[in-house]
Amino acid sequence: MSLFGGSEFWLICTCVLSLIGGLYGLGNLLIIPHRRVNFLLMAAVIISVASALGMLIGFVAISFISTDMWEITLAYTYTTATDLSLAQGYANAFAIALWLLGNRLHTSGMMLSIYQDVQSCLQTHRRATLILVVGVFGCQLYLLNINVIVYGGNDLATEGEPTHPLLALITPLAPVVPFVLAYYARYCVQTRQWLVGLLIVGLLLGELSWFFLFGRRSVLYFFALLLAGFTYERVLTGKYIVGHIVPILLSILLILTIADTYHKLRTVYGFANLQRMSVVDGFRGLQAIDDDQYDKIRTTNMAFRSVYSSLAIGQFINLFRTTAHKPLAGKALRNSILLATPSDFLVDKKSVLAKEALYESTYALRLTDISETLYLESFIDFGWLGCFLYTGFISILFYGIYFVTNQYGSPLFSLVVCCMSIHLALSMVEMDMITYLATIRNLFLYYILTRLFFRKTVHTPLQYKTAESTEL
Repeated sequence: MSLFGGSEFWLICTCVLSLIGGLYGLGNLLIIPHRRVNFLLMAAVIISVASALGMLIGFVAISFISTDMWEITLAYTYTTATDLSLAQGYANAFAIALWLLGNRLHTSGMMLSIYQDVQSCLQTHRRATLILVVGVFGCQLYLLNINVIVYGGNDLATEGEPTHPLLALITPLAPVVPFVLAYYARYCVQTRQWLVGLLIVGLLLGELSWFFLFGRRSVLYFFALLLAGFTYERVLTGKYIVGHIVPILLSILLILTIADTYHKLRTVYGFANLQRMSVVDGFRGLQAIDDDQYDKIRTTNMAFRSVYSSLAIGQFINLFRTTAHKPLAGKALRNSILLATPSDFLVDKKSVLAKEALYESTYALRLTDISETLYLESFIDFGWLGCFLYTGFISILFYGIYFVTNQYGSPLFSLVVCCMSIHLALSMVEMDMITYLATIRNLFLYYILTRLFFRKTVHTPLQYKTAESTEL
């Protein structure tokens, strides 16, 4: 690659092409609403866009920190810009494989049926939907009221340690709350039911505080779920987006500000202490922070965290290319299946240690949990074939979920599957196989629970609404 130009040049070209492809896929999702409940298609877009954008932001930010910081980073991680280009190419191959499998699932007609079931749940079965939302919200308030630390600790060995069995049951259902409330908030705006709308806004602010406790990315996921619920059934054309570009940009600025505020609070107090504090006390303590010092910490943190997963893949590409080391040949997948059994019902960060021990004992390399992704695991496990083997395994499991939902599910379960699919796809930038398998396990549990209260319904003809439509 260096024969045709600098290796950094080819890295940037690879990332730009990946970003263009991801944005094209995103546009495809926006104009076809029932594609937005297909986990495989959404995951493909997230991987392509996030990996490319993260690499570009990291490259620029690290280079701005110091003129030679980029070379120091590559030397420290035992990788090269060429390895990173190949790493981005591997992420693209993983995303393309997911997209092709997702398209296959899309043409089967199952996703259209599930999409209609979600419509039925939101419109015809409002009482059951609101009972679920209020139930999840009430459980969250109960856990916070009894001072259960939902996510926190002093180090990786205790961070995220399970503290209450109810936490294992309701945490995966949290995405349902912002999705449903945003859908009904749109209806309140259209029908000018301002009092009910204010009540929904209050509930959303309370739910934001729950997502706030799980990390900066969770704050972004919360607003993405809001957008998904608010625009459900809507065809979002380029004309509509351009016509509303000002409020969209202002909303993005607000979201980034809230996420940055979370990071500042976390930096000052830590997870566990932050949850025990009142909002007033938390913000009062921020006044004593040296803003210049914090800005330096934030810039450095953003620069390096955005490229962690790409650097990790590049490191293993370099390792397999320059040494006699070979992939694990399925050992990582086997360990993930064992660690995701019901005996470890609430998956937490302690499970990451077992995987890190496997990598360290085999390759004498240490990875952090923030670099863990499914496509990184697939490469470590099977090398270049991993993008096909892992995507096939992932697709088979979700195909089973969608098949059960379509043939034997209920409207309420379809809603749960839809919301969890969106949240799971958004989490592809930080999700490992253990978390994925645990999510599949939880979905089957929720199927059993919802089956007790609902039966399969007959679908009504599907009607899309444009973004400008004012009827529910």
